[in-house]
Amino acid sequence: MKKLLFVLIALCIFITPVLAADELTGLSDKQILTVYDALVSEILKRNLDVSPVNQRDPSLVFGENVHIQTGQLTNCQPTPMPDNTLLINQANQAILPTLAVAAPTATPIPSAGDKASYDSQYPADGTHFKRGQDFDITWNLLNTGTTTWTRDYVLRFFSGKNFLKPGKARYYLDAPVAPNTVGACKVDAKAPSTPGTYTMAVVLGNENEENFMVVDVTIVVD
Repeated sequence: MKKLLFVLIALCIFITPVLAADELTGLSDKQILTVYDALVSEILKRNLDVSPVNQRDPSLVFGENVHIQTGQLTNCQPTPMPDNTLLINQANQAILPTLAVAAPTATPIPSAGDKASYDSQYPADGTHFKRGQDFDITWNLLNTGTTTWTRDYVLRFFSGKNFLKPGKARYYLDAPVAPNTVGACKVDAKAPSTPGTYTMAVVLGNENEENFMVVDVTIVVD
């Protein structure tokens, strides 16, 4: 029955222009099969696909979108493209802080301050003295700094065997020493009472007792 209905529909679509209306009545089964074969040939010739899968849903409208939940139609509008330049500028402003550029400053020239270098001494290292003998020690030092050594600059015991004259621990300069000149730094000493070789170091400091030069002497006590 379904085959016959299909044939009749096809006859109305494709064969109607060929057959007259009064010729469709009184067809036998064999004739119907013949018409069916002709219909299939016609379909294949026209390359028609009548399968339900490839048929368009009549509820869809081209150029519009159908909302799945409500079934309402919405117009297809083009999606605006973002302005990449604007996005990049905004990102840069958000990430990069504004850096303040400091004005260049002149580099200050450091002061040489208090400096000294060894020139000579008396007595020379290795000089022999009797036990308990009094003697003077003089270190001649060159002022290589930028300050003048005043009478407030002082020599004090620093390390080794202390054989400065008892009762006197500080020795001030006898005269000021200007930069690039040699000054005499003197102390009073007394040889130890026990024979042997002794080394004593003293330090030169400014009026604030900031030490900047160390000198020493070695004597032999017989």
